[in-house]
Amino acid sequence: MNLRIVPIALLAFAASCAPSKKKGQVQYLDDPPPEFKTVGGIADANDVALFLAGKPVRHGERLSRLQQTAQYQDHQLEMRAVWRQLASRRVGRMKAWSWDNVAPYKVVNYPFGGPDLLYASAMFPRASQYNLMGLEKAGEVPALESLPPEEVLGALPAYRRATKTQLRVGYFITEDMKSDLDRSSLRGVTPIMLGSIALMGGEVKSVSGTSVGGYQGLEIRYQDENGGHRATYVSGDLSNGGFNDSYQQWLAAQGRGVTYFKAASYLMHDDRFSKARNFFLSNSSAIVQDDSGIPIRHFDANQWNIRYFGNYEAPIALFAKHAQAELKAAYDANLSSPLNFGSGYHYDPADANLIVAVKR
Repeated sequence: MNLRIVPIALLAFAASCAPSKKKGQVQYLDDPPPEFKTVGGIADANDVALFLAGKPVRHGERLSRLQQTAQYQDHQLEMRAVWRQLASRRVGRMKAWSWDNVAPYKVVNYPFGGPDLLYASAMFPRASQYNLMGLEKAGEVPALESLPPEEVLGALPAYRRATKTQLRVGYFITEDMKSDLDRSSLRGVTPIMLGSIALMGGEVKSVSGTSVGGYQGLEIRYQDENGGHRATYVSGDLSNGGFNDSYQQWLAAQGRGVTYFKAASYLMHDDRFSKARNFFLSNSSAIVQDDSGIPIRHFDANQWNIRYFGNYEAPIALFAKHAQAELKAAYDANLSSPLNFGSGYHYDPADANLIVAVKR
């Protein structure tokens, strides 16, 4: 879906100072930035994560040499700029808000979140298990050291395009992400999740494939300042025809925790997703969501305590038919608490809304 994106002035790389080169030719710098040094050893998944995030790798001579090229310096400068100017500020505000307003649940379910580990971990930094769900293919750790240098460097602009909306405003545009990465060597969501971990300062420990309910996925174990985490991504259909018993049983076996809905395309408003809607209502200790999640009318007042944050007027124009009179009345009747970051399609904090529903 094509949604309006807030423009941002990114730092530009001084390419005019570099020698002229033919299109596609790898250009190694005579005087690379001091933090990008040549290292030895064999690059692992954590080095791939660092490389994609624009940070110096710890192992892998070929990758470390590629970081000393003009093309890679374009990449790292843009990644650094959008992270420092926008994403890191939103992440910091989300963590602070969550610390004050959300209990520390160990398990996080994130339907329709795709590879958005960045903001799942920002909202729930103390969780040990993140279950991310989407339709995008899982992919695998790209074998960057075995690919031609020009192919690796040529894939980086597509990676930036695929992740720019998430970093700038906080969610993915699925069609753009898929079209950008499918044309490069960085296919599937694995590269996006790896880069997110490195941007957050985490360290990837392992990556493996998995299968849930007949759907393919991946499991990433990583470490950060809050301890060890496991992020499982499942590429599976959550509609009534696809959310099978095995998928539900696997999710239930992960333990009860919090379910997170953000920029969920209002699919929980559609009765074709009623099985998933009922499952998460029944199997969640808490639900944190913006208005694109489960309609407020489905929360039984005898079962849920709900707190309101931010402001709710109406969905953006693209989803106008999903306006909730009940939610508007609830906001008008309750004194909502401030929200200093955007959520989902309402990326402007002044327009954003979140509810925290806790089961009694």
